[in-house]
Amino acid sequence: MVKIGITGSIGAGKSFVGGLLRARGFQVLDADRKVHELYRKSSELRADMASFFGEECLTPTGVNSALIADRIFADASAREKLEQIVYPYLTRAVEEFWNEGADKSRFVEAALFSRAPELVKMLDEIWIIDAPDNVRLQRLISRGLDEDDAKRRIENQRGACAPELFPDKRIRKIINDNRSKVDLQLDALLNDLL
Repeated sequence: MVKIGITGSIGAGKSFVGGLLRARGFQVLDADRKVHELYRKSSELRADMASFFGEECLTPTGVNSALIADRIFADASAREKLEQIVYPYLTRAVEEFWNEGADKSRFVEAALFSRAPELVKMLDEIWIIDAPDNVRLQRLISRGLDEDDAKRRIENQRGACAPELFPDKRIRKIINDNRSKVDLQLDALLNDLL
């Protein structure tokens, strides 16, 4: 099985590409959704989160994302601690995803693989989804972010998906600024996998 990571900075369209792959019959695990599922269902993860962030970080349906976001934006060490808590659970979930099927290829979609080296070790290839800053900005604004917040988030992730962060992996790029061009690029990459 070829294990492929799909990544890209905010607004680049990695979820869009993941959706196109699902529509073509491929198995794609969305790491962000998996983490939110783990926040709801894993009593061990919930206990670990509460021990660091306090019981107030828990909700009946997961975690208080706003509270956690406030803490990690205010303190980089809190972001690192969050990653140390969450990534082992996510890594196990990804291992289960690889092991549950006999497909020729499977995909994991994640925003910041560069912060999850154990996940990167599992991958054969990384597909980096990119789009021009102005396109990404418009996408974020259309999602409801104000322009300043959208610009801050784009700048905050600049370089987080750079190919040089994955020196031992085969890197493929998809430029997501036009739907028909994305389909053509995706079809070419998938044909190369066969």
